[in-house]
Amino acid sequence: MGTRSRSDGQDWSESSGESDESGSALSRGARAVVELPVTADLCSKCISLTAVDGAAVTVLSSSSARELMYATDALAQHLDELQFTSGDGPCVDAFLSGSPVLCNDTSDSVHAASWPGFSSDAERSGVGGVYAFPLRGGRRVFGVLELYRRVPGALTQFQLDAAVASADAIASSLLDELSLDEDSHTGGMANAFHRPEVNQAVGMIAVQLKVPVTEALSRLRATAYSSDKPIWEVAGDVVHRRLRFSDGGGESD
Repeated sequence: MGTRSRSDGQDWSESSGESDESGSALSRGARAVVELPVTADLCSKCISLTAVDGAAVTVLSSSSARELMYATDALAQHLDELQFTSGDGPCVDAFLSGSPVLCNDTSDSVHAASWPGFSSDAERSGVGGVYAFPLRGGRRVFGVLELYRRVPGALTQFQLDAAVASADAIASSLLDELSLDEDSHTGGMANAFHRPEVNQAVGMIAVQLKVPVTEALSRLRATAYSSDKPIWEVAGDVVHRRLRFSDGGGESD
């Protein structure tokens, strides 16, 4: 079952699909703590200092090319995947602007207008506030630290300063840990949250539709959003040939 928020307004954490996805997230999170111990520890300390409920760390090379590296819980993972599916949200804006992006209340109409694919779904998932901070390597932004609260509210100045300092420390630790964990044979990086099926599906859709990969990703995102499923689940259907995209504008099983 998909992890996207329910259309009936029920808190995502109370949905019937939570147990499977929570178990998966906990397993991935445990592995990520082993692979990225310093980053995981810094995230834990950041949560305590900022009085938020969860955190995620994402590496991006563009607004559409991203890799979730660490998430403290299933809802933090869900929020990151929701932004990847919708293509908008605080994480995307923080990466593009290079500045913190603070969504103090996901029900605010201003945020709904700015992030139509993210804001209402985040609210229905039981998230009140989302706060995104860019991760920098030198002058380049290479990722984002995402924090969330279940209850709406602004960060205090102390909490904001702590989040910015945490983002700087996490950026440094993540670069060190990724370098240490780099696989010299495959060029890959240890990543418990890696979803290889998404890239595979995009390539298959591009071939099926004879379109660039950017358009193939857009079609995959649109299908995931309209079907109320996480993007990796739809990607799995494509990879395992349960779903095929046609150039006539539709998808078929």
